[in-house]
Amino acid sequence: MRCRRRPGRQRCPGRIHVRIGKEDPPEILWACPRCEENGIIRNWQGSAWDLSDVGWDLPEVAHGLEDLPAASSGSPSVIPIYQVDAFTDRLFAGNPAAVCPLNGWLSDDLLQKIAAENNLSETAFFVSRDDEFELRWFTPEVEVDLCGHATLAAAFVLMELLEPDRRSVTFRSRSGPLPVTCDGDLFCLDFPSRPPAPIPEPPGLSGALGAPPASVLKTRDIIAVFDDPETVRRLAPDMEKLRAVEGFAVCATAPGSGRDSDVDYVLRFFAPAQGVDEDPVTGSVQCSLAPYWSARLGKTILRARQVSRRGGELLCEVAGDRVRIAGKAVLVFSGILRLPSISRQEFP
Repeated sequence: MRCRRRPGRQRCPGRIHVRIGKEDPPEILWACPRCEENGIIRNWQGSAWDLSDVGWDLPEVAHGLEDLPAASSGSPSVIPIYQVDAFTDRLFAGNPAAVCPLNGWLSDDLLQKIAAENNLSETAFFVSRDDEFELRWFTPEVEVDLCGHATLAAAFVLMELLEPDRRSVTFRSRSGPLPVTCDGDLFCLDFPSRPPAPIPEPPGLSGALGAPPASVLKTRDIIAVFDDPETVRRLAPDMEKLRAVEGFAVCATAPGSGRDSDVDYVLRFFAPAQGVDEDPVTGSVQCSLAPYWSARLGKTILRARQVSRRGGELLCEVAGDRVRIAGKAVLVFSGILRLPSISRQEFP
């Protein structure tokens, strides 16, 4: 963590040490060995990355990202948590995701419990590995192999709040390396392309959606293609019936027209089998929708609108075997998740 001393317009380039005092409530103290300044961190929620996994009653020292102390069996663990609205530039829109930076992986069971407690469509966890970061995503019920909005949220937390001088990052994930760049307030995700293939309509799909699609495609998800965006807007799926339809999730899409003529396509995304009835804005499905609409419309740069209740917009570019997905994000709140005691069974 950089030195917090800022004389005039020039700040010290040193790295500070951080410790938690014994006061009640505790004070978070910093000291810079380079300029020999010291003080108290008052906006401690925004500095929680440096304070991860240390006990309130034990003055521990952190030397930046590389030397964060590890949680020990039976000790309290402090995990920073941020809630971010992704694919939007205003609060209470887009897709909310929780982001938890960790200094080491907890057990899958504990990560799943944290995601269930957050009760958002996805919670992202990341761990620093040299100059890259391992990234995982959990719905309230399962771990998933790719999530766009929670990746954007994680990049926002890292580059806007924790390391504001950083303009790019590569996340390592179950879907391979995921580079993210930041240009101003726009974040660009570089995801693998997953072109869909046509399939016969799965049994029960039309009944579950409440309308018959013009065609059906499949990758990880079932994609129901409609002719009219208003049909997609009016869908009122039966979630119990939709849960029984094959595939990870069901996406409904249509070309832009009418009030949606300013975008290339619209979509909605339903994943009741994964604990998410309707996802507000979905980045990962653009890995399939963008290649499909690119081929159908004859263009490589596309604008998409997710017509869920919260709504959101995405800018996509098809580039060979990759799909670039761009969007903005805003911080809703930050805080800490305090786990009173971690047993050895909670570590993998």
